[in-house]
Amino acid sequence: MEGCCTVAISLELRCLFPRLLELSPTEVVAIWDAVSAYILGQLQLDKGVLLPGLGTFAMVHEQFHGEDEVYVVRRPVFRLEMDNSLLQELVFPTVVIPGDVQISPLNYKWLSRATSFPPHVLEDCVQETILLYSFQLRNRQRLAFSFKDIGVLSCKDDVLCMRFYYDCVTGLESKASRIALLHTVSRSRFEGCFSGLGSLVKAEQPSRRWPNAFRRARPPT
Repeated sequence: MEGCCTVAISLELRCLFPRLLELSPTEVVAIWDAVSAYILGQLQLDKGVLLPGLGTFAMVHEQFHGEDEVYVVRRPVFRLEMDNSLLQELVFPTVVIPGDVQISPLNYKWLSRATSFPPHVLEDCVQETILLYSFQLRNRQRLAFSFKDIGVLSCKDDVLCMRFYYDCVTGLESKASRIALLHTVSRSRFEGCFSGLGSLVKAEQPSRRWPNAFRRARPPT
């Protein structure tokens, strides 16, 4: 599959990833597709989801003043919550999630019903995938981490940020007026990535391979 890669696990690290080595590429992709579906469903309910060791997805509500009225808009955000030792050479946005947003961890019982895998297998897969991604960052491997129908956590020019898909942003704010929707898209573009990086991806979403949603980041242009 073009744009995808398989991440090799060295012999000395195999003991850290027993579940990933046990599952097939197709199974790991299916698990992360279900994870993405769960996150998107929670965002639609204005709830947040915590992925320990990676970050938090949430929806934020904002007001802005138009010419004749005040608009309330909602947009997705992602707050990176990785070990600072992994991010020493990287720049990433500061994202504030209001304290009244309900944030919960993944519901592995829901994921089990969606995938037919036992909850403990799902939890192992998620935790090991995030650990493997953190190892890649530490080793200066700038792979992208994609979430189906949501966006891509990618690193370009040493800026690590979540780039939400255009259809995700507009879909979550589908009831807003055109003016409010344009404001939502603009804010997501500005805050998702900075230093000239756009945060919205309107092109066809990338295909993926094992060990999950890892893709080899495109070289800077």
